[in-house]
Amino acid sequence: MKADLKISEYGERMALSLYLPDKYGCDPGDGHPMALRLECLNSVDGSTRFRALMGWFRLVCSNGLIIGVTYSGVRRCHVGDLRLEDVGMVLRAGLKESETEKKNFELWRKATITLSRLTPWVDKNLREGWGFKAAARTFHIARCGSDAEVLGPYKSNTPSTIPMQETKRVPGAPKECRNLFDLSQILAWLAKERRDFQEQMDWREKIPDLMEPLMN
Repeated sequence: MKADLKISEYGERMALSLYLPDKYGCDPGDGHPMALRLECLNSVDGSTRFRALMGWFRLVCSNGLIIGVTYSGVRRCHVGDLRLEDVGMVLRAGLKESETEKKNFELWRKATITLSRLTPWVDKNLREGWGFKAAARTFHIARCGSDAEVLGPYKSNTPSTIPMQETKRVPGAPKECRNLFDLSQILAWLAKERRDFQEQMDWREKIPDLMEPLMN
């Protein structure tokens, strides 16, 4: 089993990812497989309580989606008495939930979306949830598949109209966002770009709720 361990600069926080064997993964239909992984976060300074959860990891662009199974009942900074069975509960629940998630990915791929429908959502819902810059970057990636920086001016502009400077191609992103699955991967990419482990996870957990207005 492949493992990936990240430690913050001064060693106060850690993020551990354990990638499950290929048989637990899935191909959402775009030729870019997704691996299922168990993630654990902890800190020694109290900034992050212990958490274990399951999520999907898109191999082509190193981003992730959380499947909604979390365990955060251990609230102490140091959890030396944590039982392995506690993490096992997350693993068992996550494996069961992953089958539902695979079906959701299929539904998302069939749920087409146009830029005209995406525009009001970006300018209102996403802006309120993640801020102006993230909303503007999302719209730019959705339009052409490349990330960008805001050039401004902010005054008299919205996230969908503000001038942007293209920076880099987003791996695995289509030239134009065509469905809800494409959008979920754009949001997961932006969450992965956050510098802090905890912030990355917090953003990833918000993705389903952010997309909810577009699912009706």
